[in-house]
Amino acid sequence: TVLSAAAPGAAGGQDVGEAAVEVADVAGQWTLNRALSDDPDDQLRNVRGAAQPPGGSRRPDQRSPLDVVRRAMEGFAITQTDSTVAIAYPDREVVLFTDGRKQKFQVDGARELEYRAWRDGDKLLVERRLEGGATLTEAYSVHAGTGRLHVLTRLAGEHIPRTISFVRVYDPSDRAGDD
Repeated sequence: TVLSAAAPGAAGGQDVGEAAVEVADVAGQWTLNRALSDDPDDQLRNVRGAAQPPGGSRRPDQRSPLDVVRRAMEGFAITQTDSTVAIAYPDREVVLFTDGRKQKFQVDGARELEYRAWRDGDKLLVERRLEGGATLTEAYSVHAGTGRLHVLTRLAGEHIPRTISFVRVYDPSDRAGDD
């Protein structure tokens, strides 16, 4: 999607025309391409035992942030409007406003997580505040050359010794598995 925005002129700040501003267009049905995706375990090997809540114990129904990062969605669909994005996973759908406002959602029937989403040029950014104080940020963008969706995932928090980053690559479902 391309929106128009006034471009300031070189002299005196006058408007001299319109410039195209790229806005994240990540809509589509997406299927994980494991062959092209990073393996988060490569980064997680060095942080085992981290990401525990204070006191070092979790409720039986509470997953650690590392568990959340390791779990790759095999597929999902994204739809969007000018002000929202909906991500439909096999087990749930999350509809987010893309203006950065905080929203809370029930997850796994009991836990409530805080989400916020915003657009940054050709990327859609989704941030989740996880239990134990960790923050999971995903940057969604479609690669211009391949049409594949790249999801840069970052996990950070006070109980994680260093930021964990990796990329998962998703094919449009109509050509899943192409290399």
